[in-house]
Amino acid sequence: MLEWLVGLVPALPLAAALWIGLAILSGQASGDAHERRTGRIALVACGASFVVALILAVARLAGSLPDQVLLGRWLTSGDYRVDLVFATDGLSLALAVLASLLCLFVARFAVNYMHREAGFHRLFVVLSLFAAAMALLVTGGNAVLTFVGWEVAGLCSYLLISFFQDRPVAASNATRVFVTNRVGDAGFLLGIALSFYWLGGADWETITAGAASLSSRQAGMLAGCFLLAAIAKSAQVPLVPWLARAMEGPTPSSALFYGAVMVHAGVYLVLRLEPLFEQSPAAMAALAAVGLATALYGFVAGLAQTDIKSALIFSTSGQVGLMFL
Repeated sequence: MLEWLVGLVPALPLAAALWIGLAILSGQASGDAHERRTGRIALVACGASFVVALILAVARLAGSLPDQVLLGRWLTSGDYRVDLVFATDGLSLALAVLASLLCLFVARFAVNYMHREAGFHRLFVVLSLFAAAMALLVTGGNAVLTFVGWEVAGLCSYLLISFFQDRPVAASNATRVFVTNRVGDAGFLLGIALSFYWLGGADWETITAGAASLSSRQAGMLAGCFLLAAIAKSAQVPLVPWLARAMEGPTPSSALFYGAVMVHAGVYLVLRLEPLFEQSPAAMAALAAVGLATALYGFVAGLAQTDIKSALIFSTSGQVGLMFL
């Protein structure tokens, strides 16, 4: 009965992003006079998304919600198809609740922090779009839907790092971060292609259930592709330097993207594909080695920082490394 609500978790903040964006284009969202309305739209959307996710999580605990919900068919090509399927298991719903709550908190903080900034309204477009992207990333029931959220979150990251467009350093850092993350995206895309080729589909249930039928070489290649994506998104060694460069964006975006939510997207991907990684000792060893190296890097680099923001981000890097380990 509650299954249809899962689509609202990403749809509500997406609607807010579109609403504010159209208001900017039509001249109805500019300057101090419209700040309250813009902030209210974003907060209501993020708050409603959190409430819906919480309702679904409670329904899941009560046993009235299946592991996944099919809302329809999206793409079909020959024997392959991509459905609009959403994961409603404990992992996805727990992270949907947490991500939407953190987006709500940061949006509320940004209302005051960004007051009278020239890009106030633009910030809330991107924050709302990011909230939608993260909701889709953690609730997508197949690799293709998750990849859409993965890419939109990356685009939002680029837009917020380069938020202060008059700063050459901000534009340069945003470009470097964007290019670095494309390395991981290549691994993700290859993983999707191999999933279709070897397993006949890219649903997470198909991949995890079919992992046992793969040879050790196939499991290692598939796990390696998704591991590369996770390493890039969560700023692990050797792709860790982009995380510190991302601090050029406004403080609310730094807190949301790199201190709380997006930097953990790679951890989610590894958790989601746990049965696949268990079929490849080499991938598991690489996962542990990368996590340990990143944790040590974050600890040592953090000792040399002279400001709180940099120290915090290296601390985050070390903590995410421990999660990988």
